[in-house]
Amino acid sequence: MNYKKRAINIFASFLVILANVLFLSGCDISDKQDLGRNKLKSETSKYLLQHSSNPIDWYPWGDEAFDKARSEQKLVVISIGYYACHWCQVMEKETFTDTTVARLMNESYVSIKVDREERPDIDQVYSDAAKKMTGSSGWPLNIIATPDGTPLFAGTYFENSDWQAIIQRANYLYQENPDETLKQAEKLAESLKAEVNNRNESITLEFPEIEATWINQSDSLNGGISGNQKFPNSPYLSALLDFTYYLPNREIDVFLRKTLDNMALGGMFDHLDGGFARYSTDREWKIPHFEKMLYDNAQLMAVYAKAYRKYKDPFYLHIAEQTANFLVKEFKSDNGGFYSSMNAVSDEIEGGYYTWKLSDLPKSDNLGLITEAFNITQDGNWEAGQNVLYALDIEKKEYLEIVKSPMIAKMSKERSRRSAPPKDNKIITNWNALALDGFVELYKATKNKDYLIEAQNLGNYLISSHLNNSTVSHTNDQTDVGFLDDYTQLAAALIQLYQVTFNETWIETAKNISTEMLEVFKSDDSPLLRQSTASDQLFMSSYPTLDTDLPSGNSQASFNLVLLSDFYYDTNNNWKEIAEQMLSAQEEEIRMLPTFTGTWVRTLLQLRNSPYEVAILGEKANEVRTEMDMDFRPDILFLGGNKEGNIPLLEYKLREGSTMIYVCQNKTCRFPTENPKTAYSMTLPQFNAQIQ
Repeated sequence: MNYKKRAINIFASFLVILANVLFLSGCDISDKQDLGRNKLKSETSKYLLQHSSNPIDWYPWGDEAFDKARSEQKLVVISIGYYACHWCQVMEKETFTDTTVARLMNESYVSIKVDREERPDIDQVYSDAAKKMTGSSGWPLNIIATPDGTPLFAGTYFENSDWQAIIQRANYLYQENPDETLKQAEKLAESLKAEVNNRNESITLEFPEIEATWINQSDSLNGGISGNQKFPNSPYLSALLDFTYYLPNREIDVFLRKTLDNMALGGMFDHLDGGFARYSTDREWKIPHFEKMLYDNAQLMAVYAKAYRKYKDPFYLHIAEQTANFLVKEFKSDNGGFYSSMNAVSDEIEGGYYTWKLSDLPKSDNLGLITEAFNITQDGNWEAGQNVLYALDIEKKEYLEIVKSPMIAKMSKERSRRSAPPKDNKIITNWNALALDGFVELYKATKNKDYLIEAQNLGNYLISSHLNNSTVSHTNDQTDVGFLDDYTQLAAALIQLYQVTFNETWIETAKNISTEMLEVFKSDDSPLLRQSTASDQLFMSSYPTLDTDLPSGNSQASFNLVLLSDFYYDTNNNWKEIAEQMLSAQEEEIRMLPTFTGTWVRTLLQLRNSPYEVAILGEKANEVRTEMDMDFRPDILFLGGNKEGNIPLLEYKLREGSTMIYVCQNKTCRFPTENPKTAYSMTLPQFNAQIQ
């Protein structure tokens, strides 16, 4: 991306817009300032601590900063980023360590630093504002706001000189006409708030509409969503897998497989030790942005495991298992949770840990094979003679043979001697729940109990360290108040874990968490749920709905409510109605942006296609479930165990000395059988007509 050009364009737009608004109504700090003395010095976030030695008088988010802004009648700079963000680090070094920038900001602004991983609610509202103001968002996200936090200007990365010009011009215009500036900021805030108040009577959206728009918004040549940069967008991929199960479409299947193939053969995937980088900087998946995030790898582990079950392609299983191995090796903490991210930079070099010069490669008899397969050249395929490993020109079968080569092991060993990128050791609830779900999917694909053990251990850890009764915390510090997606992702993972263990504790906990969620995050203004219970200075409540990097809190809540209403239809049948109301409020967004509403589409599929409830009761219940759960079947819910428990559909179905299988739909069960193959055959009707 040409960041300088983008910065200039955004800056120019800002000057025009803000100048028009106003015309309608137009001391130096010491270079010897002590390092480590701004207000971030006592924070625990690694990202905030990176900025604690800046000469800028940064504040953490809170009343102190906004009280100061109001009392001194100053605008506010709100700068949002995260530890593994490369361009956040670049802007910190180039701009926020500069004493001239610090003088300008300290004289005219109150400056606030936010770690988006600590406060996703703050990030959400300002990202939404940025998208409305400029058409896009990203990180670092830099906001200029009124003293009460209402945004006036939004942008991402800026070079030093551009940032100086922006903050000087914004302060000048504000001082010239503060009343009109505040009035225009309030108009923007009101327009954003109005967008969450939509209420529709019913859902009229049809699947062919989604199908056509998906195809139009996708890159049929390279795979992925159309654009010059490529993000995995796992909710989109997961929805495509489900959708083409219910409504087979060869064009989408070809596209989906091309996406999965290119994403894994390209430079985003670590061909030596597994795991995906956050995104590709080009449309062909060759050159990654090198940071690795837990949430991406957790979801892609699940996506590739599901793709293996659907397409029976061993390449997909290899990618899923390598991703799991990477997470366990590199991200797993001693206490059982998983860290949040790994930086793109080591030894001050972006991607330095991952890239190779031809002269750096270990000597080997099959050196030529490796250099050809992974596009390694003398001149390099990236910057400064460095090579990113990508294998887009070889067949998957050949790839699976090449990665078994002793040369790959030698390269991995050689690389391990380099300085590894640092990690952010925050243990975030919803991201860990995504990892739990990924291990469940991989267990279902392989029947390897090691993955089930990882899932169960992670489930036990999350319940013991991130849950107090039914209140979910955001991290393993239970004083960190949980957000909507912490509740929804943890409940979703526990629903899945129940279905492969029949341990009723998991699904009971999911139900209790969801009950608490509906109470804590409800809104009088919308059928959607709020992102946060916090009201500390946010200019509006956040109602997350788009599935970008991961499922939004509201889309995952709707999906969970539909599933739980099937399990607990006696006491929680109204949850399906709540999910329908949420879907109805999002109908237009789903219609326009199905690529970013994948979990909503999965919810709609569940609502319009009653699942098969396969109840298995008896001493061999888990063994029978394993035998039946061989294929990719998003239309089957498994329930059971060696006792009836508290799930209503299991009542009166236990027979002493037998393991009985009941295939039900809409709570109506067929005659039971003890034969798994016979039971499975009962779940194979011609279902396609249901969704036309």
